[in-house]
Amino acid sequence: MAAAVACAPDLYARQETTESSAEKETPESRRIERLGEVTTDEWEMDLALPPAVDKTSSVSSDTTLPDEAQNRRLQQLLSSLAANPRDAGVNARLNELLTEVLGQANELMDAGSFAEAERLILIVQSINPSLPNFNAAKARLQSQDEVRELLEMADAALQAGQVLEPVNANAVDYFNQALAKDPANSSARDGLAMAQGVLIDRALEYARELDFDTAGEWLQEASSVIPDQRRVEAAREELQAFRLERAVELREQAISAMDAGEFTVADFAIIDLIALGGQEAWVASLRARLEEARLYGGFEPGQVFADKLNRAGGTAPEIVIIAADSYLMGTRENSDDSYDHEKPLHRVTIKLGFGLGVSEVSVAEFRRFIEQTGYRTAAEVSGSSSIYDEAAGRLSNRSGVTWEHDYKGKKADPELPVLHVNAYDAQAYVQWLALETGKGYRLPSEAEYEYVARAGGKGTYWWGEGSPSEAVENLTGERDKSPNKRQWTTSFSKYGDGHWGPAPVGSLADSELVHPMAVKDIAGNVSEWMADCWHDNYIKAPTDGSAWVNPGCKRRVVRGGYWASAPEQSRAAYRFPVNADSHGPVIGFRIARDL
Repeated sequence: MAAAVACAPDLYARQETTESSAEKETPESRRIERLGEVTTDEWEMDLALPPAVDKTSSVSSDTTLPDEAQNRRLQQLLSSLAANPRDAGVNARLNELLTEVLGQANELMDAGSFAEAERLILIVQSINPSLPNFNAAKARLQSQDEVRELLEMADAALQAGQVLEPVNANAVDYFNQALAKDPANSSARDGLAMAQGVLIDRALEYARELDFDTAGEWLQEASSVIPDQRRVEAAREELQAFRLERAVELREQAISAMDAGEFTVADFAIIDLIALGGQEAWVASLRARLEEARLYGGFEPGQVFADKLNRAGGTAPEIVIIAADSYLMGTRENSDDSYDHEKPLHRVTIKLGFGLGVSEVSVAEFRRFIEQTGYRTAAEVSGSSSIYDEAAGRLSNRSGVTWEHDYKGKKADPELPVLHVNAYDAQAYVQWLALETGKGYRLPSEAEYEYVARAGGKGTYWWGEGSPSEAVENLTGERDKSPNKRQWTTSFSKYGDGHWGPAPVGSLADSELVHPMAVKDIAGNVSEWMADCWHDNYIKAPTDGSAWVNPGCKRRVVRGGYWASAPEQSRAAYRFPVNADSHGPVIGFRIARDL
């Protein structure tokens, strides 16, 4: 009897106690009285002749279904039930019909026909509001006012081109809110499909204008709107066709320019081809052809300039041209302030000039790289980095510290050198510069670094020996004090630069005592990653100034003193090994560039 209409037992009990027995009733005297507002907590079907139907009831007493065949079934079942309320078969067939009607109501709501759906739901409610899924259908109907309002706002936003913006008030957001209230709403689903189409059209428009990066970004946005990716994939294929067409055009431009002797024009065509991406073989071939066509030149030693960033806008960090020369690298056997890994002393001949970053890479310069590429540093991936704990006087690990923080783990000023980066992060940055400019950006070799740190001479430091006479580097000075009045135990005598911790890049410079090669922060501020793998000595080291690299090496060379280094660590010859995946508050990097 569980499947029967909920009222049947109550109906039977009343019929046994009524003053008029069932035998005295005639079929004509039986009819069904629709109750007014009913609930699932207290409901019954009264088949006795009522004195009168309440004319003021807020719910219609009409139990006529709009479908003629269904209505005949309903009336027959209701009549049969009136004659025999305990008939389980009739109850089951009635519930089956009502379930069918409820399904039709849901289909009508799917199609947006809410008035028709409401009529069917009211009929089901008047007969059996305990029917499974009735409450869900009724709640859905009641929420449709909100859904209709959301759909109207979504359509208006779509017409205004506000597909994804502004946040929380755009077409995609409104359609998704409607689906949250009514997951089966076909209008909302169709609206999201239309929104995806608008984003795809935008992407293809940018592709036709040769802005492939922006086109790719819009396609990525389109892929997040709905799970169906067929139109997105088709657009990607069309985008690739545009890209290939542009690549062919740029290749022909570069070749024509080289044939005409217009090497600058050829350079720009190759750079555009690099920025386009996916044509590495063509780029390599064109570069080799251009090298054969001319020798790269036009710079002077000591000249400072910055390459333009073609896609990101702005410029790369400033570099200074370092002249080719020869010098003695390392320390002598009988030197008192030296280590075995700085030996043997050997001659290095730098045959080609190169560019070296004037200063260390700053937080602001590194930020541009992150924003353009979405690259995540090792500290961001691991979720922590080491910082300087002044109270303890040592380094300690802290969660949430990344390249955006300073040596204490606080938000870094844009002009400070970038910290909390490992060797791979530094390498990723110079590779990005190479792609952005079409130039040979890289990390310096330690031979190049020592050459500049010595200023081409033989002194211990670029300024000679002992403490500098003026504040030209961020070194550990005897006069330096921390915010808590701490002092260095080992420091440059009678020296002070006013900094405890890293200083803004290139900020320390004296009008008279200047580095002869125009670099800054070469002996202090922060230590710097080199391109070289670590070797315990210079036996078999390159003599041409190139980096000494073993594929897959785990330790890299770090050069230069940092803000807390002892004076000996600021020597031009000083070098130390660090795991390539290490990051913290003492190591940054500067760039180098082939000419």
